[in-house]
Amino acid sequence: MDVEGGDQGLFVTAGGYEQLAAELESLRTDTRVEMGERLREVREDGHLETNPALYDLLEDQVRLERRIAILEGQLAAARIVVPQVDGTASIGSFVRVRDRQVGDVAEYELVGPIEADVATGRVSVDAPVGKALVAQGAGAVVDVETPSGTLGLKVLSVRTRESRPLAREAA
Repeated sequence: MDVEGGDQGLFVTAGGYEQLAAELESLRTDTRVEMGERLREVREDGHLETNPALYDLLEDQVRLERRIAILEGQLAAARIVVPQVDGTASIGSFVRVRDRQVGDVAEYELVGPIEADVATGRVSVDAPVGKALVAQGAGAVVDVETPSGTLGLKVLSVRTRESRPLAREAA
């Protein structure tokens, strides 16, 4: 896997693939059924020209079908990546780091771009922090250029979901 080569756009973790597949299934079934019921109810209130609620629902339906199409395309092209077990960070690794300036400790799961969610600590290997952490092991020191300035990180440990930390340094 050439994560640094820029072709990782369709690489995902097994967990990320499952999440995307579950979202797709829910949209195809539950959400489409709910949308159909809401459309039937609103259509009873009149023609499109005199029924702004119908117009809004039709726009929602277009967004729903667009999201379904995007997920179908992503899942069809996705390649599930098995994380490295040699102690270096890759897609699927959990990387514990310390901010060298303020001392805060954080843990990130490195993921493919289509499953990134910074709010839950899932950092894309395309993002500046993700790029800097790929191929690093415990003890590595990296400087990351971010929109808010340079971020200095020290890698404390790297692990996979199934493993304990592969290398660790006292926090």
